[in-house]
Amino acid sequence: MIIPEKLTVLLVEDSPTIRLLYRKVLESDGFEVIEAEDGETGWEMAMNKKPNLILLDLILPDANGLEVLERVRASDVTKNIPVIVLTTLKRIQDIQQAINLGANYYAYKGSDSPKKILTMIHKLLEKTK
Repeated sequence: MIIPEKLTVLLVEDSPTIRLLYRKVLESDGFEVIEAEDGETGWEMAMNKKPNLILLDLILPDANGLEVLERVRASDVTKNIPVIVLTTLKRIQDIQQAINLGANYYAYKGSDSPKKILTMIHKLLEKTK
């Protein structure tokens, strides 16, 4: 019997509370979750672990989420990994910049439920099969 490989989500988020919430939601749905609490670590983990999807906050220590997104899209190793931006920023210019840099989806903490984010993760991963 072949056991399918677990899909991995890289969660780049500086809030321990948000990381815990999303880790529980994702793991209960069968995902393996790896975590980074700052932008530099998130970038390194994206390069080294090559996750199936990145859930990325924009307000981060070291390197902000937009810098991380720009690096992800610029690297041949990571450029095709779907990225969901999950943030509290609602300014049009932040949304536009994230989309221009290649974010696949822009979600608001507090407005978009973890269940909605999970649905979007499944949709994006289905497209990348």
